[in-house]
Amino acid sequence: MITLLSFGILTIGILAIRARSISRSVGKLWIDLEIIVTILYILLVWGSDFTSRFVSLSEDKIYVFNISAFTLALTSYLLFAMKITIGLVRAKEKSPLLSIFPCVLQMIFLLVINPINHVAYYPEVRGQITLEKLTFIFISTVILLGYVVTTAYLVIRHRRRLGVLASSTIAAIVVLVFCITALNYRISDFKFMGAVFATFVTFNLIMLYIVDNPTDPKIGIYKSEAFFRAVEEDLALNPDTNYQLCVLDIRNFQDVNERFGFERGDDILIRVAAAMRKSFSWEVELGYLGEDNFVGLFPEGTYWMLQGILSLDEMYPGEDMDYNLSLYSGVYKIKDRTMNPILMCDRARFAMQSIRYDYDKHECVYDMSQDHAFEMQAYMLHNCERAIHEEAFVPYFQPIYDANTKKICSAEALVRWKDKQYGLISPGDFIPIFEKNGFINKLDVYVWEQVCKYISEWRKEGILVPPVSVNISRRDLQMDNLYEVIVDLIKKYHLSPLDIKLEITESAFVADNQRFFNTIEVLKEVGFRILMDDFGSGYSSFNTFKDAHVDVLKADMRFMDGIESSDKGKIVINTIVEMANKLDMPIVVEGVETEGQYEYVKGIGCDMIQGYYFSRPVSPDKFKEMIK
Repeated sequence: MITLLSFGILTIGILAIRARSISRSVGKLWIDLEIIVTILYILLVWGSDFTSRFVSLSEDKIYVFNISAFTLALTSYLLFAMKITIGLVRAKEKSPLLSIFPCVLQMIFLLVINPINHVAYYPEVRGQITLEKLTFIFISTVILLGYVVTTAYLVIRHRRRLGVLASSTIAAIVVLVFCITALNYRISDFKFMGAVFATFVTFNLIMLYIVDNPTDPKIGIYKSEAFFRAVEEDLALNPDTNYQLCVLDIRNFQDVNERFGFERGDDILIRVAAAMRKSFSWEVELGYLGEDNFVGLFPEGTYWMLQGILSLDEMYPGEDMDYNLSLYSGVYKIKDRTMNPILMCDRARFAMQSIRYDYDKHECVYDMSQDHAFEMQAYMLHNCERAIHEEAFVPYFQPIYDANTKKICSAEALVRWKDKQYGLISPGDFIPIFEKNGFINKLDVYVWEQVCKYISEWRKEGILVPPVSVNISRRDLQMDNLYEVIVDLIKKYHLSPLDIKLEITESAFVADNQRFFNTIEVLKEVGFRILMDDFGSGYSSFNTFKDAHVDVLKADMRFMDGIESSDKGKIVINTIVEMANKLDMPIVVEGVETEGQYEYVKGIGCDMIQGYYFSRPVSPDKFKEMIK
């Protein structure tokens, strides 16, 4: 029964450790040896008891055999625990000779000196102090104490990486095993001790499961939380080593998933991670940040990147995939070791993003010139919610003029950020950031409401307010309740759909999104007018224009660049205006800045003009004075 109990307990640990993959850092060999030794001990003790029933053996011989097996198993366990701990804390493996020699020496004492000590004298000398026994006790204790001290030192030193629970448990188990081994002469029930030993091993295996759990089960390297803990530890324990943190990404990996499927995409990430583990030494910490992003902490001077281009034909020989992965990365050289590793990672990612669309570059090192831009980005991300609450985002109005009368006939609302610390922040700085993190939805809804609020207030003062257009971003078009939000704002401020025009960039019309077109049609049905903004900036403008149900066309401002001296430019803008007139569709030309440009676009039949020639975007108070 005790033997079955022992195997049952051990099975729990084996199942726990095999329930998922263990990273390279632990050292699977030592885990397997620990399990094997435990199983062998249980079988040997059970076998000696079973054999004694059929073969006449003295109790002393059985005792010597059992005590030797027991002590050998426990001392081996201490060695394996030390080796596993070395793996857990990512310390460099010692020389195999230094690992094997103590075991060989220990086996000599266990299998030669100790048995001779017992067999030669039997019970008459058991318990007596002899030179042989003193020698055995002294040498074996020194060896075992070396294992225990090394293990305890490592778990205490690396408690940041392992965690307090794991460190305390590992240290307590090895100390307990050492005490039991030192008091082996007091042991009489070796079957019961087999169960105890199986329990120790099971605790250790479960602890490995807990400690190594931060390893991503799919990719096989640290998840972000564990990686950042490892970075903190390495920086604290190696003050004389300079490090650099590198973030690696794969360009357009979404295309890989679409072309080869998500299952093959996951396998590619696994192979990239495996190549990184194989290429880098144990000094390098590797982490997986999710999607197709990897991160590493490298001692300065080590070559960290695999290569700029990875061929899938080489990764999957014989499959003729004909596809290359373009890798690009950002590098942050760590100067301030007290900085949060997450902020270090953000800086490396910031440098990486600066070359995202530069396919000839595969590496960018973060430098001091990027500090201001990075700090501004971080500041805007951390303070955008506060700015909404404090109404620091202010809609500015750029008037749109009738080309013939030169009177204001409409306006476009453009958001500005009036910040207490940095003053007026341009939308060119914060709009791209908010589009990436999704805050643009909340900001746009806020701006729409502010515009409706101003129009309502000015109307109450008896001011005739022209229609104002608000921008609808591509992310806004993905909102499930876009229609309800806009209509509710109109109702809340007692406005008409004709008071607000919805300005949507041409690129949004290019997307094949039936829900988007359905939403546009519903908004048009209730009276909203739709403007196609930046017409001519897309790669399929005319094809898109043919199918899009829009009311007003806004020609991209870049058509005005050098129009006075460019015959080709004049032909293009003339064609667009002529096409709009034939379709009986009003057209607004943006970017008109000079008298010559104004006279030209007016002469070719343009209806409305927007640009610095008439007015820059102005504050609400200034716009109010302009329309009185």
